[in-house]
Amino acid sequence: MVKVGRFCAYALLFFLAVMYLTPKASLYYFCEESIKPYSVVINNESVQENGLGLEITDATIFIKSIESAKISRMKFNLFLLFNSITIDDITLSSVAASVIPVHIQHVQIRHSLLNPLEVKVYGEGDMGVFQAGFHLLDKTVKVALEPSEQMLKDYKSTLSQLKQSENGEYLYEKTI
Repeated sequence: MVKVGRFCAYALLFFLAVMYLTPKASLYYFCEESIKPYSVVINNESVQENGLGLEITDATIFIKSIESAKISRMKFNLFLLFNSITIDDITLSSVAASVIPVHIQHVQIRHSLLNPLEVKVYGEGDMGVFQAGFHLLDKTVKVALEPSEQMLKDYKSTLSQLKQSENGEYLYEKTI
């Protein structure tokens, strides 16, 4: 019994040491380079490693050389079994203002090895509260939106493109 406990303690220590010593900033820059062929560029950001995570502040996202969003803070937590990205204070380009409100307060993206084929997204913004899921194998996106008063009042044309459920949520589903 003592050997099993010792083995578990050493395995946990090894697991934590690998996570702590992983060059997270280098992984971030590698990912940044890998999205450039899709015409997505992240610019003007400050990158700081902090133990088990990585924090990016003041990032500007360009898609096809057009400024698309400004992000105040992104925090990456990479735990191998459970990974999450928390994004705070997103301001979309004014071009999106005709379709949705441009301010998003909080978004959390989660991926777990317990369900490796699905990425979950939870968020809250001026458009309301939303949940989304992306199935990696089927390449399907499902979004459920509980719209805010502003969204119901000012963005009726956008909501008309979504399917409304009985409980008042608006649903969107698409295969990419």
